[in-house]
Order: sequence, then C-alpha cells, then structure tokens
Amino acid sequence: MDIVTLVSAFAENLLTLQEKFSKENRFDLLEKEAVELGNSTIAAFLSLTLTEMDEMIRISGIRKRSYTIQRKTTRTLITTAGDVVFSHTMFQKQADGSYHFLLDELIGLPAHERLSEQAEAEVLREASAGSYQKAADRLQVREQKISKVAVMGKVHGILDFFTEEKPLPEEEKKQCKYLYIEADEDHIHQQRSTGDAGGFLGKLIYLYEGKEGSCKGRKKLLMPFYQGGLYKGSDGNRELWEKVQRYIEGHYSSDTLKKVYISGDGASWIRAGADYVDRSVLVADRFHVMKYINSVANLTLDSAEETKGRFYKYIYKNKLTAAKKLLTRIKNHCGGDEKVEKCRSYLINNWKAIQRAYHDKNVTGCSAEGHVSHIYSERMSSRPMGWSATGSDAMCHLRCYTKNYGEDKVIDLVRYRRQMAMEELPATGTDGMAEPEEIKKRMSKARRETGAYWERMQASLGGYTIRKTLAIRERLSGL
Repeated sequence: MDIVTLVSAFAENLLTLQEKFSKENRFDLLEKEAVELGNSTIAAFLSLTLTEMDEMIRISGIRKRSYTIQRKTTRTLITTAGDVVFSHTMFQKQADGSYHFLLDELIGLPAHERLSEQAEAEVLREASAGSYQKAADRLQVREQKISKVAVMGKVHGILDFFTEEKPLPEEEKKQCKYLYIEADEDHIHQQRSTGDAGGFLGKLIYLYEGKEGSCKGRKKLLMPFYQGGLYKGSDGNRELWEKVQRYIEGHYSSDTLKKVYISGDGASWIRAGADYVDRSVLVADRFHVMKYINSVANLTLDSAEETKGRFYKYIYKNKLTAAKKLLTRIKNHCGGDEKVEKCRSYLINNWKAIQRAYHDKNVTGCSAEGHVSHIYSERMSSRPMGWSATGSDAMCHLRCYTKNYGEDKVIDLVRYRRQMAMEELPATGTDGMAEPEEIKKRMSKARRETGAYWERMQASLGGYTIRKTLAIRERLSGL
C-alpha cells in the first residue's frame, strides 16, 4: 500500500460514514466510527512511513558500503493510534561483524521497546493522575495490550532521568529581594508482602517569589517551583536542600536577594533547611501554631476561648516564659500531660519562627498542607493503596515535574531516557543513511500520484452527492 491508496481508502470510508449518518441520523455512532477510522488510518500511515524508511536504508548506497543484509522481519510498536507494524531489517557491519537494526538506531528506538515515545509519555501522564491499570487501559486501542505491571516498570524506569534545572547566565538571573519556601510531607503507605504496617515520607518543597490576589479571596503563588521525593535519612535530606540551594543560586541574583523564608510545621527535616539555604530564616506555619494551642485550650472546657487568647497575647508580646507557665497550670489542673508536653516542645523549639510568623511584615503565610494534598495525597495516600520505595519516589518526582512544566513536557523525559539508552550502543554512522536525493524523488512521485488521485476523487463525488441528497430528503419526509 502507498500513501495515495491509503488516503483514497480513508476518504471513501469517510464518505460511507457520512452517507450512513444521513440515513440513520445517529451522530453518536458517526463520531465513534470516525474516531476509530482516524486511528486506524493514522496507524497505517505510521506503519507505511517506517516501512518505507526501512526500505530506503536497504537500497542506500551508504548502507551497501558498510553493512550487509542478514534478514528481514516485522516489528510491532504500540502507539496512541493503535498497533504499528513495519518492516524491520537486520544488518551486519562488515568492519566488525556486529548486528544492527539501522532503522531503530536512526529513529532512536531502543531494542525490545514496545511503546512509541508518545505512547510512553501518555502512559506516564495517565499513571501520574490515576491507577496503573487505568494507564494501561488507555493504550488498548487495538490488539496489543500492556499490563499494569508494565506501566509500573515505566514509572520506576523514569526515576533516574529527572535532571536539575540548568543555571541561567548571570545577566538573565531574576532580581528578587525575598523568596519563600514552604515544605511538608505526605505519609505514603508501604506495600509489603508480609502485610506489616509501614510507610514512607514523601517530602515536598516549593519555592516562590510571593503571592498575588486571585478569585474569591484566594492567593496565587508567583513563579512557583516544586521539588520532592523520599530523600531518606540525613543524607537524603541534605541532598534535597542542596538541590534547592543550587536552584536559587542558578536563577536568582545574589546581589539582590536579601532573605529566604522557610515555612513548615516545624519538623526536624524542615528546620534543617536553614543550614543549607543561604540567607534563610525559619517561619512557623500559623495553622500548626493554632492546632497545638487549641489542643491544650480545649482541656479547659469552661474557658477555652480565654485560654487561647492568653496564648496569642504571649505570642504577640514575645513572652515564652509566660506561655510555659500557662502550660504548667493547665497540666496541673486539667491533665492532658501528653498534649501539654507536645505543645510545650513545639513552642520552645519554634519560638523564633513563631515570632516571625506574627511580626515580620514580609511573611505571606503558609499553604503547605494544601499543596501536599493536591500534589501527593490525591494520588498516593487519599485512597487505600500500597507503594514500593521506588514507585513512591518516582511518583513524587513525576508529580513535581508535571506541576513545574506541564503534562505536555513528559515527552521530554521519555526522549531523554531513550537518548541515554541509545548512547550506550556503539556509534553506527546512520546519519545520511536515508539519502536526500532518494527522498526528493519519492516525494515528487507521491505528489504526482496524489494530484491524479484527487482528480479521480472529484469525478466520483457527483454520484455520492446525489445519493446523500435523496437520503436526506427521505428522512425529512418522515418527520
């Protein structure tokens, strides 16, 4: 089949569908069948294109000087349009006797890869939004299918290819006096064959330049950038914060930057950020301050609001000693030892950060819990599911990546992974294997054939138009 025959068949099938619609008046069926026809035609076009490229390599004079043909087979590739089956020739290099599929090397298709680049990107996008099974079902357009285990392998396999942002030239770096970092974690359930309980901490850090008003009183982050993953232990924590520092150094002018505010719930891994990020200070999340104060104030049921007021008065007047004495009185008269001691520990360890949260006019507030819920929890912890360490780490990275660059950029991840896989192979010199003159000759011939085809098509439209008109009239007369 050539492209003219393919286009001719596609056009005739479209006309048949249109004529069928004029008789049955079922637009839902027309839409469904037209989409299926389009997908099958696209798949056939892709198959034809790859097969012709394989043939062009076989007849290439450059190829004949360096490679001999060993055998010709077919290969099937799963694409977003359906199965693509194309000619697949194995060649032997005369210099060293090694075997090569030159078409694969020319288009950057790794050995044993079943998915096209677009199909793999679609799988990753679907997996980041829903279950592995739904992502697998997304590609079941025709006969070929992939399993949810295969989808999991794609997610796991992309983990090593999330690269850091390249630093900007000094003259292009942003001029910003204050930067804001908010951090929190999600508790991700661990999947274990033994059934034992366990889990991971998915850490999330996002940096932004400030906030501006949005609809309905909400505020929007300015130029946010997200980073996250498991980053286990002190070494992992250091790695994560050092990445944040490198991003700041690479994108913001150090001459302009005065201070970096780090907000969070006071966890030790978040407080450690001040040790790695230059010019940074810690700021308490007001939500967590309120949560700890409410937990002890509610022990005094008759005067809970009055007790809360006292705590906030001590915060505004910077009286930590008075706050600790109030906690002691609550403990002695109302009990609740565990809640009181947790509140005491939080206030003592984060007092300076609490003061900044209520007194520094440049502080914008913290929405870390909402971001964790939106970026991590809705995919990994809001429903009962278990994760492996690799899977949860990869998903954290993937969700941050799509938040930063958008889902359309997932294709760049896929292409980078395949590029790295192909670079592990020895160079074959396939550049120029499909010779330009040969391409020009084939394109000129195709254009001539296409012109003749359209002339034939125009001649056949008359009869079809008459049939369609009669069918429509018949449908209208029955109304």
